[in-house]
Amino acid sequence: NEKVALEVGIGASIAGARTIVSMKHVGLNVAADPFMSISYPGVNAGLVLAVADDPGQHSSQNEQDTRYFGIAGKVPIVEPSDSQECKDFVGAALDISEEFDTPVILRLSTRVSHSQSMVDIEDKKDIQLKEYDQNPNKYIVAPAVAKKRRVVAEERLRKLEEFAETTDLNKLEYNDLKIGVITSGVAYQYAKEVMPNASFLKLGLSYPLPKNKITEFVNKCNKVYIIEELEPIFEEKIKSWGLNV
Repeated sequence: NEKVALEVGIGASIAGARTIVSMKHVGLNVAADPFMSISYPGVNAGLVLAVADDPGQHSSQNEQDTRYFGIAGKVPIVEPSDSQECKDFVGAALDISEEFDTPVILRLSTRVSHSQSMVDIEDKKDIQLKEYDQNPNKYIVAPAVAKKRRVVAEERLRKLEEFAETTDLNKLEYNDLKIGVITSGVAYQYAKEVMPNASFLKLGLSYPLPKNKITEFVNKCNKVYIIEELEPIFEEKIKSWGLNV
């Protein structure tokens, strides 16, 4: 049961162990209550929720976009586009989780999850367990506590927006400036195959968005396309800034 799995993962994080919990997008529906309940309090050791969306409904009851959960919970989202990034982004997500005291969503898709390729590995890192954090003013989500943590969550989001501007997870690839593409995940691979000479802004950290970096990219390119699965989340947000995409 996805809800129980996430509750166990949250408990392990608070107890001091880095934890990864995986499920499909429909599983996150089941686990939405503990997910939203931990978004304000934050974590102790790193907590990553790996969620596989299913564009095209190859084997799912519905077709939905997990990015909405990240936005609703004020939780950062990282999106790998291939097997190498799947490995690398897990470590990056755990580091982000601990640095910013937040759970992190690792958003996958059917095609990324089913992909296979060679990956480079590094030496194993020995991560020490953190001390059990028994702080009732942080983790008990009664209204009196949660109201205060809401303020913390908003401050955290501002810091994550600043982080989004500098992180290597968001990559600029300047080539022909006639066409620019803003994209993420496996959509990057599709777009790269069709338009190999275009310029790209690949969003490995897909929430929150790096407003300054996106603005700079749009201003440098003659025409910019946004390519994303499933919902027009990037498109609507970027257009709300008055940018012509």
